Amino acid sequence: MKKGTMAATATRKGTTGTEKASGHKSAPKFGRLIKERRRQLNVTLESLAETVELTKSFLSEIENDKTSPSVASLVRLCDALGLSVGDLFNSTASTVVRADERPRVSFGGTGVRDYLLTASNSSRLQALWSEIEPLGTYGDEPYSLRADEEFIHVLSGSLTVIIEDQDFQLAPGDSITFDPRLPHTFFNPSETERTNVIFVITPRPS
Repeated sequence: MKKGTMAATATRKGTTGTEKASGHKSAPKFGRLIKERRRQLNVTLESLAETVELTKSFLSEIENDKTSPSVASLVRLCDALGLSVGDLFNSTASTVVRADERPRVSFGGTGVRDYLLTASNSSRLQALWSEIEPLGTYGDEPYSLRADEEFIHVLSGSLTVIIEDQDFQLAPGDSITFDPRLPHTFFNPSETERTNVIFVITPRPS
């Protein structure tokens, strides 16, 4: 990975650093859902932290909505708790999503704001509008989603897509389609320009 191209990663055992979400509007809170689910399963904070390879203190901050994990960490948490990523998205079930009423969703990462373009009860696909700040990232650690296909279209700015050991540089108007079950991640390589991207995943990740 090129030095300086990625922002923060999850606080894993033996490492330092934090992940904090940024954005003009407050990101939706999913820490309470994670905490309640963990307690329903009678799983201790320490045990869950061990399972998902996060420090106990960092997991506590996630549960109390004091910080946001990388996408990879979020996916591991959902897997460990028997949740789907879609369970974290609380939004309208209306089939019409107005441009000025797009519900903010939290998909992890740093310097990233995600908005749901599809109805929250849609099961065949999920579309997100993502605004990625300069050097914003979904995390250094690649992650996988339980879905069949993922489509990315860059509206403005630039995006680096990393799929397994390949890097793809996308400019405005560029698109890419791939298998989201392959380890992947994304980041905005620009130090000055925001990137706007549309993600479409089918079926909705479980």
